Amino acid sequence: MNFFDFAIISYVNQFSQHSWLFDKTIGFLAQNGLVKGGVLTTIIWWAWFKREDRHSHNREHIISTLFGGVIAIALARALAVTLPFRLRPLHEEVLHFLLPFGMAPQRLEGWSSFPSDHAVLFFTLATGLAFILRKVGIFALFYSILFICFPRLYLGLHYPTDIIAGAAIGITIALIVNIYFVEKKTIQSIVNISSSKPNLFYPLFFLFTYQIADMFGSSRHLVDGIFKLIQIIIA
Repeated sequence: MNFFDFAIISYVNQFSQHSWLFDKTIGFLAQNGLVKGGVLTTIIWWAWFKREDRHSHNREHIISTLFGGVIAIALARALAVTLPFRLRPLHEEVLHFLLPFGMAPQRLEGWSSFPSDHAVLFFTLATGLAFILRKVGIFALFYSILFICFPRLYLGLHYPTDIIAGAAIGITIALIVNIYFVEKKTIQSIVNISSSKPNLFYPLFFLFTYQIADMFGSSRHLVDGIFKLIQIIIA
């Protein structure tokens, strides 16, 4: 563990168990999907229907950003699996981490800490929103820092470098897809379907943004369930 991570985690952890209400509030923020992904996906829906001038590419930026989000979360999981395993702060004996009230010591046990997939995904979305309206993007970035990333730091789920690395990955992916993919024919054709076949597009758009807000949790559970069922049938 590097000095930077040790110093920040140790400083933040000194406030643990000072207030039951504060600890439980932070725990709520870390667990509640509506407060996390629900806020940013609501902004995405607002941006989709925002009145735009003839030369803007708001909807193209939204589609590109959502695809970037899929790439981001897939890359984050791939890195977590392939890179050397890193214990989360609450499991690191050297830290003598004091668990906040209501925090289970077995939380995310066996899951590598680096990088933060929350930071990767939500910084991708926040950066993409900045291409549509800078003020909205700045709000989304600060929201991601305060209400999504900080709770995970406070609860001992991530080190600062996990979050910084995740944010860097997310911002990079968002910049790439919003600079180089926006004018691709594939992106434009998807936007055109929203007008030509709204009855097909919007139900799928809702399901897709719901999975983004849920960080594909229900999708992962569904796939895991299917694999387990297949194993039972084969056995």
